[in-house]
Amino acid sequence: MRTMPQQRRGNSRFVAKARWGTAFLILLCTMLQLAISPDMTNAFCAGTAGLIGTWAFTYCADPRRIERFTISTLVVLGFQVHSSLAALIVQTSAWKPITFNLDAPVATFSVLALLQIWAVALHWFYAQSRVMQVATTAICQRIFAPLGLYRSPTNRQLWWMGLLGSFASWYTNADRWGEDNFGDIAFKLLAGLSQFSVAPLLIPIASYLIDPPDQKRSVNWLALTAYCALTLYIALARNSRGVFAVNVLTVLICLAITVMIGRFILTRRRVIWLAVAVLLSPVPAGILSDLATAMVIARDDRSDISSQDLVFSTIGTYFDEQALQSRRETDRILAEGSYNEIYVDNPLLARFGATKYIDHNIALGLSLSQAGELLARENALNQLLLLLPTPALNFFAPELDKSGNAFSSGDYYNFLVTGDELGGYRTGSSIADGFVVLGAFYVVVFAIFALANFILGDALTIRTRDGHVLLSALACICITRFFMNGLMDESIAVQAGNLVRALPQTVLLYALMFRLTRGVKLR
Repeated sequence: MRTMPQQRRGNSRFVAKARWGTAFLILLCTMLQLAISPDMTNAFCAGTAGLIGTWAFTYCADPRRIERFTISTLVVLGFQVHSSLAALIVQTSAWKPITFNLDAPVATFSVLALLQIWAVALHWFYAQSRVMQVATTAICQRIFAPLGLYRSPTNRQLWWMGLLGSFASWYTNADRWGEDNFGDIAFKLLAGLSQFSVAPLLIPIASYLIDPPDQKRSVNWLALTAYCALTLYIALARNSRGVFAVNVLTVLICLAITVMIGRFILTRRRVIWLAVAVLLSPVPAGILSDLATAMVIARDDRSDISSQDLVFSTIGTYFDEQALQSRRETDRILAEGSYNEIYVDNPLLARFGATKYIDHNIALGLSLSQAGELLARENALNQLLLLLPTPALNFFAPELDKSGNAFSSGDYYNFLVTGDELGGYRTGSSIADGFVVLGAFYVVVFAIFALANFILGDALTIRTRDGHVLLSALACICITRFFMNGLMDESIAVQAGNLVRALPQTVLLYALMFRLTRGVKLR
């Protein structure tokens, strides 16, 4: 695709130490799991997650690979972290077995091991294949470049994108619990703008990742602090832990890339500040953890009160230590009883680990009868048809109604096994869904999704004539989506929808917003 020139890497020594230090930490967690729970099941699961995790991490954390195949490498790393590696590290730090509260741990970690090895193999093939690089270059030159995706947005444009995204995030979610908007194209487009709320937070790192070298930007830290407060307010109004956390993760991933590829040089002063930040991180982490718990408590009332009252209710609960402690005790009791989604103690970190959801859906899939498997395949086909616009759906499949199929794959598998009502939007898993619906052929479909995401993701990056790799602003905005959902999602239908509808819509929305905000001034 693009040649790989020799480029100065001022952080090479630091990156090498961090890379192998993290690999050692993963292996250490693996050994500690044997001390936490020495039974064979936990030893197998921890060993599988640790050994494959170490191998996959060292593969993905190679600075040369990150620089040449930035997004596709993050897709593989994100799959590894999101599916099992985060569980290994977090559960070990909490001194809990990695199999805690899992229904089918051996099957889960066996399947994940297979797919993780397959994902790394597919990425190696992608990196070596000239055909894949030609496809990536063709998309760059014939689609993305004419749309202006590689032009650096100004600070003003990033602010407009963020403010419009924040408004869309609030308007399309707050005070709308349980409302359906099927067929409302304007509402759907407005909802698609919410992902751009992170844009202003990219300003401090834009000169290191988005702009050509030696180009500087002014940063208004006071305005960014106020914007962070606005983002947190919207997260509370939506009662969504992920809204604020995803923005933070986006910035952290982008910052890590700048360090890996040597654009953000770690001087001694910066290393000291980084060390101080790491040492002090438990303080904001504890605050955000308590706030996330308060949001879970307030969730029961969100359909009965306004978004403003929900914010005040959440803040009041945050300062009620007895209520927080009672909730944690309730979670501990629930973990020993019937179905629950309790796995990681920290409710904020729980959003970034999918191990429990994958495990539960695999357990449900293993419990299905032959008739249940047939119903699951029929539902998967229906969900694919429901990706069509409403007019097209009414023409090709008039018997299907989007409002009548408003449930997740997690809902449907739980319904097939337990008979519980649909509509609870339990978190599903494309991995369990894929193996139930497609059997062994899912491995092939997984490869198709993987290669498509590799090509499209890397097409959002570009290399300058002097050899510097640059990410488009859109790549930075979507980087958490690629990291967490590049290789897995709620169902295979959702994965297909991401490729054929969500990503193209995001590209067009970004191109439109970029053009419309070029001459608009903030006063």
